[in-house]
Amino acid sequence: MYQTELALLDKDRGPESAEDFDRLLLGSPNSSMLWIQYMAFYLHSAEVDKARAIAERALKTISFREESEKLNVWIASLNLECLYGTDETLQKIFSEAVKRNDSKKVHLKMADIYIRNGKLEKAEKLFQTMTKRFKTSKKVWINYGLFLMKNGQYEAARKLLQRSFQSLPERKHINTILKFALMEFKLGEAEKGVTMFESVLKNHPKRTDIWSVYVDMLIRNNELEQVRHKFEQITTLNLSTKKMKVLFKRYLDFEKKYGDEKKVEGVKRKAMDYVESKARAT
Repeated sequence: MYQTELALLDKDRGPESAEDFDRLLLGSPNSSMLWIQYMAFYLHSAEVDKARAIAERALKTISFREESEKLNVWIASLNLECLYGTDETLQKIFSEAVKRNDSKKVHLKMADIYIRNGKLEKAEKLFQTMTKRFKTSKKVWINYGLFLMKNGQYEAARKLLQRSFQSLPERKHINTILKFALMEFKLGEAEKGVTMFESVLKNHPKRTDIWSVYVDMLIRNNELEQVRHKFEQITTLNLSTKKMKVLFKRYLDFEKKYGDEKKVEGVKRKAMDYVESKARAT
């Protein structure tokens, strides 16, 4: 008895029995983490039906106000059915989850689960459904594009980007293009990524946020001379003094890290020339 009492007082000791979980859940009934650990406890013993019963208890117990906690349990249930259930049991849980949560979030999570478990055909079919059901969501198009790129379907991803423009509001086009350009850098053809960035900046030359992402990507690809060329371009633009100050600081930091003393001094001189030209203009 004494040993049991000591174990209960040990805060670092994890729950080791159903009784432990029930005791902890009395104090934290809305904790999805605890409920999911309880499910895992039964799954470790191959007691799938008991794990399902815990998920059902969790969804009945967690407060309706705790939407994200409930969603976590729904996702755990989807994982469970994908691993241990049948297509029918998975579809049943998925349909319920869609009804009771943010439908788009559940669809995206389901696609992730399929991908993690190697069910790529099912994932692609679900993405195709999503591009119809949530056609104005850039996240859906971007995630689908990433899925295709990661699986070597580069041309399909490029065609998907073009298709997305027919459904996405125009205000979402630029960010979608940039995400696909980054995918090209990381997974496809870097030159295509460069072309996409250059095309966007040709039409939006004063978007310093886009320049920043572009330069970061070039640095990661170790295209240092190209980075210098881009900084030369950016610092000749007619931008606000505040933006120019930030750009020159980034340029200087870049040369301090990747250049030499001569290049650092060159950036300082350009910055001083800019300050003097602004002073003459006032």
